[in-house]
Amino acid sequence: MTRLLHWVVDHPAIGAALLAGVSLVLASQVVRIELDTSAESFMVENDPARAFYDEALRKFGSDNLTVVLVKADDVFAVPALQAVKRLSDALERLDGVTRVESLTTVNNVRGDDGTLNTDPLIGPKIPTDAAALARIRADALSNRVLVHNLVSPDARATAVVVYTAGTAHFNRAFTVQVDRLIAQVAAPGLRIFQMGEPFSKTTYASYIERDQLTLIPLSIAVLLVVLFLAFRTLEAMLIPLITGVLSIVWTVGLMAVLGIPLNAMTAAVPSLLIAIGFTEDVHMIAVYEELVERGSDKLTAIRTMLAESSLPLLVTSATTVLGFVTLVFTNVTGLVQFGWASSIGLTANFIITMLGVPLLLLLWPIPRRLHRPAGEAHAPRGVIPPLMHWLAGFIVRRRRMVWLLTALITAGSLAGWSALRVDTDFMSYFPERSEIRQRAQELHASLAGSVTFYLVVDTGMEDGVKNPRVLRAIADLQDYMARTGRIDASVSVADYVRTMNREMHAGDRAFETIPDSPDLIAQYLLLLEGKDLAKYVDFNASTANIVVRHNVTSSFEVSKLLAGIEQFAAATFPRNVRVRATGETILVNNAADYMAVNEFTSFGSTLLIIGIIHALLFMSVRAGGLSLVPNVLPIVASFGIMGLLRIPLNTGTAFVATVAIGIAVDDTVHHMVTYNRQLNLHNDQTKAMVATLEAEGRPIIYVSLALAAGFFVLMFSSFVPTRQLGFLSGVVMLLAMVAELVLTPLLMHSTRLVTLWNVLHVKMPRDVVRSSPLLRGLSTWEARKLVLLGGLRPLRAGDYLVRKGEAGNELYMVVSGRLRAFDVGADGREVTFRELGSASVIGEVAVLGDRVRSAHVVAETDTEVLVISDAALERIQRRFPFTAAKLYRNIAAVLSERLRDQTAARTLAEGAQRAEEGSRFVLPQ
Repeated sequence: MTRLLHWVVDHPAIGAALLAGVSLVLASQVVRIELDTSAESFMVENDPARAFYDEALRKFGSDNLTVVLVKADDVFAVPALQAVKRLSDALERLDGVTRVESLTTVNNVRGDDGTLNTDPLIGPKIPTDAAALARIRADALSNRVLVHNLVSPDARATAVVVYTAGTAHFNRAFTVQVDRLIAQVAAPGLRIFQMGEPFSKTTYASYIERDQLTLIPLSIAVLLVVLFLAFRTLEAMLIPLITGVLSIVWTVGLMAVLGIPLNAMTAAVPSLLIAIGFTEDVHMIAVYEELVERGSDKLTAIRTMLAESSLPLLVTSATTVLGFVTLVFTNVTGLVQFGWASSIGLTANFIITMLGVPLLLLLWPIPRRLHRPAGEAHAPRGVIPPLMHWLAGFIVRRRRMVWLLTALITAGSLAGWSALRVDTDFMSYFPERSEIRQRAQELHASLAGSVTFYLVVDTGMEDGVKNPRVLRAIADLQDYMARTGRIDASVSVADYVRTMNREMHAGDRAFETIPDSPDLIAQYLLLLEGKDLAKYVDFNASTANIVVRHNVTSSFEVSKLLAGIEQFAAATFPRNVRVRATGETILVNNAADYMAVNEFTSFGSTLLIIGIIHALLFMSVRAGGLSLVPNVLPIVASFGIMGLLRIPLNTGTAFVATVAIGIAVDDTVHHMVTYNRQLNLHNDQTKAMVATLEAEGRPIIYVSLALAAGFFVLMFSSFVPTRQLGFLSGVVMLLAMVAELVLTPLLMHSTRLVTLWNVLHVKMPRDVVRSSPLLRGLSTWEARKLVLLGGLRPLRAGDYLVRKGEAGNELYMVVSGRLRAFDVGADGREVTFRELGSASVIGEVAVLGDRVRSAHVVAETDTEVLVISDAALERIQRRFPFTAAKLYRNIAAVLSERLRDQTAARTLAEGAQRAEEGSRFVLPQ
């Protein structure tokens, strides 16, 4: 990949043309993106509850209603009734309206000399005489079907209830049309407003759009200002902005092409791209500026930046994308769309970052601040380098204190988890003084809430609803719900039967009960028109429907309410009768809770993916596990804070962890890769820690502070989820920064890393591996790992590898070139002991314990040697025990061979000495 990027740098016009071309094509598609505020995207696909809901809609019609509330001193006065009639007539003509109920559209049940009259409550024209109006008032207020449903008991409020079944684009247009009709009938003394699903969804969408157009750009502006103040270069501010905007354009354009709409979930993707994309860009720019400050020219600095950044960027992008891909395997449409949009966006961001940042740096002149006078030595500027140097010392000296504080914070966070509650309450998303909250409360207090669900009573047999026992159970269930104080109104076929039975007994309320005779019940129902019963009984009277209206918007509270209803129904209805609640609000709340929990639990699979990839990258399960610690703790803390502050877990607040994991993974991989590089350079873990903190501290601190400031700006939103998102995300950014600067160095200080990338790039000649006694039985792959855990030392011709009399514990193997082992005699002349070519081994005794070198070893040619110290042996044994076993066996074999050679040489020397002494011995005569 580095070669490809270097090619792009060498041919910038082609790279720029490619970026510009793709950006223009996708920008042209942005206008095609669809805004989806429908409930379907929040529902669980292939959910039996969804199938049951769809079946209920087929039987009883839509549960999606709008209530137009009309308030007056007396709603039975002519002006109020005229307004109700005009509204009812006009609303019935609107597209998408399936049913309109109001005082001017419903029939009335009235007894008259032993007969039942089911004529309309109000005729074609509004009467003006007092007697007729008084009769209408008396009839309406005595009808249990109408009171609390269409008219308040004090006659100061009435409603036009409109059932709709529009498409995803229906809500906004319908809301505007209703407001226009309300304006046309407005009159002095009347207060009229609408409330319901279309109005709520339209208001919800407008809040999102307002924040997208105002606060989010302001948040980005604050982020950019902080970056400018930190780096004091325009490139550090504008390059992330350019790549961020291009990433959003690519993502939204691809979403439009692929048919992924902009909804409550996918609307968060641009913020995600900005947060993670800025992090990547700033890391690259920090490396570039550091190289320029050290004296590199622009092109060399860009090439080196790409070489150092390509691996961590590839790994972080791959892990983050794979983490979001797991969401597409859920069965909630909105979550699947969010998973695809996030994965596409982060992939696009990776491509744009890797191509765009080097190209923009090529075009951008080197900032004057980075220029140094000729001959001036490089010295770290600002407060970050000395701060990082101090922090490294503090971490090493106070590691127990650090772990103790970490344990206390974690324990406190976990304690907060006990108070964490999964709860979706869309109404609470709006401020208490907002228009929609005020309307909902006024409607609830004046008449009945606009939140609706169905209680479907399935008897399992034809005409089962006409069974008196079933109808009494329905009536008892309605009475129970009224006693809970949580249900504003409910209407069922039992209300009609009770009202008709009362009217057949001269209006005596003692007979407002379910009669014992199934035949009488059947006769009552025959008197009603089909439109009156269509919403409450199916065609063969096997299933009844109770329409329930309330103002409980919390999914947690609704679940408690439904649990009580189900328990009462189980104890009241015959065993063969099933009672089941359904409705759009129930399905949406359940799905939203499911999504929140799924987002929460999906981080388990995301972390597993991250751990596996990091374990493969660093070729160590331990390293993979350690890399998760600084990623997990900020998330643990964020959910703990939510519990302590009573912030519920929902689709909005669960997104905070999404941002946290993206940022934390990015910083961790950069930190670990840089630490590995510094450790190979310094071969000292403390020095490597200090160098890593000095290199990575600046981008980590600057990005974290900038993102935190940007997120905190969102707290000024009028939308509660945006406020919570801003606060929690800002806090998590700071927590992730602390974890990255304190915990990651502490964990790495006791770890020697080897990356898969490094192993692939190590050059170890195969003939050396095959011929060296030290590497006998090892694969080329294992030999490369030895190189990385040990090290390669280059020597120029004439350089000494060791000198006689030095103490050392290193074992050497010649990889290329030639060495000579020699000593200097008493006469000052060199005496050569051995010529050492490739694959030769030196110092096999010293590696088992400090030994004084017995000879000089000098390079005859340019040479490269593998160095393995006793510390390296320990690392190899700990990280790769099977490879270590082979290595120890080979060292033993080399030692055995050396001992054999020395023994043979000594035997030969002793034999020669005895022979010489024997030749001088003369036997006596």
